[in-house]
Amino acid sequence: MSQVLALGSELGGDLRAIAIVQSIRVVVIAVGLPAGLSALGLVGQVPPRVTGALSMTALDELAILILVSSIVAIIAHRFRFPGGLLFGAMMTSAVLHGSGLIQAVIPWWVANAAMVAMGAITGSRFANTPPRLLLNFIGAAFGSFAVAVAIAALFAAVLISVLSLHVAEVMIAFAPGSVDAMMLLALALHLDPVYVGAHHLTRIFFVSLMMPLVARRTARSLKIKSEPPKPLLKRPPFQD
Repeated sequence: MSQVLALGSELGGDLRAIAIVQSIRVVVIAVGLPAGLSALGLVGQVPPRVTGALSMTALDELAILILVSSIVAIIAHRFRFPGGLLFGAMMTSAVLHGSGLIQAVIPWWVANAAMVAMGAITGSRFANTPPRLLLNFIGAAFGSFAVAVAIAALFAAVLISVLSLHVAEVMIAFAPGSVDAMMLLALALHLDPVYVGAHHLTRIFFVSLMMPLVARRTARSLKIKSEPPKPLLKRPPFQD
């Protein structure tokens, strides 16, 4: 969303309209995708979340985990890495736990509080938005969402038919959502966030390269079509 808003500001677009369309897309995916996967029975049997109670013996490891994860997350964010705050902390935690340097896990109440906070932040994007303005752009929001989902579902179906992969993970990895939101969704559904995050990072990379070129070319062509035709210059009569 930040990339689209920045490009829209540069090209003189309606930033509120862009924000509404993008926010509706994120909300529909965050609500509709897990509900659809649950209705189809694709995320019914899941392993328990790796959380635990706060132990005094693990305070030193938790302090190291939070400190190192925060530093890496801030560095990734400063370098404008997509979803840097979340992805940087996630990769740091994965390295520390995977290498066996740290065994402590985040208490369940901290993990649940983080989920609630991210949901509240996503919903706050609709602040000071009149209902009439929201209705004006809801058609464009669902239209763009339908096109993106149809293309993603087509490629996801091809991948699932060729390789024996978890259907829910493939659907979330191919969903047209942001990196941080989709990784949070994978965590909430107890799926592999690294698999999901890798796909979305690749998508964001190519979108970041192609979107400015396509947007500028489209804006240029629309500007040319909207300009009135220039009057033909009358040639002076031929003189001997």
